[in-house]
Amino acid sequence: MTCGHAHSIWVNIGRAIERLDWGERGFSIWRDWSAQNTEKFNEKGLRTQSNSFQRNRNARGRPTTIATVFRYAMKCGWSGDQPNQPDEQADTDDDLMTAEATSLQMCGVDWLWPGRFARGKFGLIAGLPDMGKGQIAAFIVAAVTNALEFPCGEGAAPQGNVIWFNAEDSMKDTVIPRLVAAGADLKRVHFVSGTRVDGEEKTFSLVTDLPLLRKSIKQIGNVVLTMIDPVSAYLGVGKVDSRSASDVRSILTPLKDLAEEMHIAVIGIAHFNKKDDIKSALLRVSDSIAYVAAARHVYAVIDDPEIKDTKLFVKAKNNLARDIKALRYGIGVKTVGYDDKLGVDINAPYIVWHPQHVEITANEAMQAAGGSSVAQEAKEFLREKLESGPKKAEDLIEEAGQEGIGVRTLKRIKKELGIRSRREGGSSGTWFWELPTTAKGANDDI
Repeated sequence: MTCGHAHSIWVNIGRAIERLDWGERGFSIWRDWSAQNTEKFNEKGLRTQSNSFQRNRNARGRPTTIATVFRYAMKCGWSGDQPNQPDEQADTDDDLMTAEATSLQMCGVDWLWPGRFARGKFGLIAGLPDMGKGQIAAFIVAAVTNALEFPCGEGAAPQGNVIWFNAEDSMKDTVIPRLVAAGADLKRVHFVSGTRVDGEEKTFSLVTDLPLLRKSIKQIGNVVLTMIDPVSAYLGVGKVDSRSASDVRSILTPLKDLAEEMHIAVIGIAHFNKKDDIKSALLRVSDSIAYVAAARHVYAVIDDPEIKDTKLFVKAKNNLARDIKALRYGIGVKTVGYDDKLGVDINAPYIVWHPQHVEITANEAMQAAGGSSVAQEAKEFLREKLESGPKKAEDLIEEAGQEGIGVRTLKRIKKELGIRSRREGGSSGTWFWELPTTAKGANDDI
């Protein structure tokens, strides 16, 4: 770009390039462009100006990004096309890119975890700390690398290699012991410790380093899954506002495209935000709804409201499959090795899946586990309705629905209060609910 060398444009382009964290490579690009103005070019002054960008990066105000460079370029006539094309008008015209439906071949969904996480898609596992997100991630990796069966007869995963981004836990004393406890094949697991760009090492960034991930996927070969724990740690320092939907979308869209291009499942770990008064699992994922919008599958880990010391792995969103029931799990601990230097056993937690599905939604589980107003309303509703004697179950369910109390919530509270069921009129008769103090010969069939 040679159009205009006004001081403000020169400074803004320098700032934009510096924010890319390309180090000397970025400085060289700015220097070579600046050198086109031979009368005013001063490399020493250029270096001083560049250093000021780094010092003032966190100054208040709207940041100058690489989009600034493209905007200036387009104002000067650049269109992004190759020069010297025979039909200049065709090269500069803007077009809507379309494809006739008949030119695209239909395909099925290639599942990693049947009905839950698919290859070529981006998914999330979200929840509060200490709920077992890391152990579930280790279990999925074990299923992919060592042919473990998924719980409750949900099938098996395609076998292959895994790339694991881990920013919070120690790989040696936490993640690897968990993988061993889960039964993973460690030879198939590849941890990302960082990147090397122009001889300098730095933390991987989803903003600038997706080409390096694509390169590693090809080099390792047969990569089936990429695990990112947590996604928020790889957004690039100072580059993305995690609360901004547009910022988050601009990062996750290329990641989704990469997953589809390379036909790998990408599963990210996300934390719940601090809005504990909200009982919608989707609204608790990180700081922006854009995370949920980008993901095809979102699963939450939530305290089990029915059984103490167990938790639920429950669907919050799944655009590609029917409504699969929740999974109940506990946390076990096993010895996976011995540390000769410390003289102690190496113990690690692992997921213990219960053998049966659980009929509950993510929001219902959050409401019940949190002692929500809905659960309390259901208790008061049943006590008030049954205080005077047994009532028809179908009438109670209909009236509860009119007051915003779901059937699953109502039945869960029914069980919690010890309310019993009995049928009058034989096998085709009517079911009644009654408080336990008046129950005689009752059962729990409905």
